[in-house]
Amino acid sequence: MDRAEHSAARIGWLFGASLLLHAALVVLLGRAPLPRPAPASQPLEVAVVEKPAPPPPAPPEPVPMKVARAAKRPAQDLPPPPARTQPLLPSAAPPPPSREAPQPAQEPVVLPGITLESTSQGGPFAVSAGNTLYGQPLRTAKDPAEAKPYKAERYVAASQVNELPSVEGRPESLRPFYPEAARQRGVEGDVVLRLLIDADGSLAKVDVIGDPGAGLGAAGARAIRQFRFRPGKVGGQPVATTITYVLHFVLD
Repeated sequence: MDRAEHSAARIGWLFGASLLLHAALVVLLGRAPLPRPAPASQPLEVAVVEKPAPPPPAPPEPVPMKVARAAKRPAQDLPPPPARTQPLLPSAAPPPPSREAPQPAQEPVVLPGITLESTSQGGPFAVSAGNTLYGQPLRTAKDPAEAKPYKAERYVAASQVNELPSVEGRPESLRPFYPEAARQRGVEGDVVLRLLIDADGSLAKVDVIGDPGAGLGAAGARAIRQFRFRPGKVGGQPVATTITYVLHFVLD
């Protein structure tokens, strides 16, 4: 029984000590200063300010330009205007007679018919040969030797020969044949000639088909007579044929 009382007394004492301890803690906590509340956060305001554009640069100052002026020329004495002349009155006298063209010393031989240069080869029909189509054909045929300008027995067009005529000899210069009037005027040019070369290489006929003027065409016809040619050939045999040749007249 003594043990039970002693245990109860002990428990009571511990309970009382516990109460006193808690009461002391309450008193201490009540006297401790309370923590201050944290200040409320204020929102941060950001102001966006646009930077003003820089002012435009000032225009450059104009540079004065120096204008060159022409030098003053002394006044010149102008010739007086030509005096007005009265128009000539028509004369009652008759005009002078015109000069007649000189007559050729020798009448040209007119043989109506086609030229052999205009043919390529023979055909099944006969046509009179001559040197012009402007004329009345003769009722009696003439000797062919009078119509053809070449001596060869055969004429062949240049397109059918195997070997064209070539130059065998020529003058060193065309200066002796240059017309004096063309030389003084400074006229140059090419003279185009159509040459009928015989079977022996001689020139049977010369026609000027390109004339630059100033007498160069006639000079070219004279100069070509001083050339020597090799005849054209067909199958190794010389024949008469026609070629085109150009002479260049150039002032030295």
